Amino acid sequence: MDINIHIENFDGPMDLLLHLVKSTKLDIYEIQMSEIIENYLNYISTLQELNIDVGSEFLLMASTLIHLKSKMLIGKTEEEENNEDEFSIQSEEDLKNKIIEYEKYKNISKDLQALEEKRKEIYTKIPSNLKQFKRETELVNEDLTIEDLVNAFLNLQKRIHYKEPLETKITKKEISIEERVTKIRDYLKVKKHLFFEELFEVPRKDYVIATFLAILEMSKSKEIRIFQESNFHRIEVESLL
Repeated sequence: MDINIHIENFDGPMDLLLHLVKSTKLDIYEIQMSEIIENYLNYISTLQELNIDVGSEFLLMASTLIHLKSKMLIGKTEEEENNEDEFSIQSEEDLKNKIIEYEKYKNISKDLQALEEKRKEIYTKIPSNLKQFKRETELVNEDLTIEDLVNAFLNLQKRIHYKEPLETKITKKEISIEERVTKIRDYLKVKKHLFFEELFEVPRKDYVIATFLAILEMSKSKEIRIFQESNFHRIEVESLL
């Protein structure tokens, strides 16, 4: 069997043995390991004839395989039985198992390397203080913050979602903030005091958003007062005009 490979391509003797097994294109349990051992020894011998430095671990494996080959050919001697601990591979089955185990570790290493490469594409940073970018919206009542109003808005959205009909007919009609401001003014002329959610009578996304922004705009211009009697109470809207 011709072998045209270089020793620098292998991480160690087990890597070379795994290559020799795969080059047969057979299942490892169907391979005669004597052939693999022979190919390994021929490869090491070729490198030495070419005056190529061979790592000590490759030579150690070669001596182990020579010992194993002799056992497979002539069986154990008393002297070998007493010196078995000198060799890590004691049988053909042992050699197969070590190659299989090595392949598993090699595949796991490839997976870990791939994960490492992916991790290099992820950049993290410590949390930043975004308060400097916050657009301040003044609310008349100091005890009621914009966060309180946003939370009320989100809760309102959930309730509106459950009220939506299963079948709807979609019609296109733009709702402007100015239009909602005018409508809210009309409401407050009739009734000076309303609950926040009463202003969202149409369960449609563009309508709800325009209404919310209109309320914020009117609060900022001090047309309305938005307040809450105490925590967890309903938010109320009152006309200041």
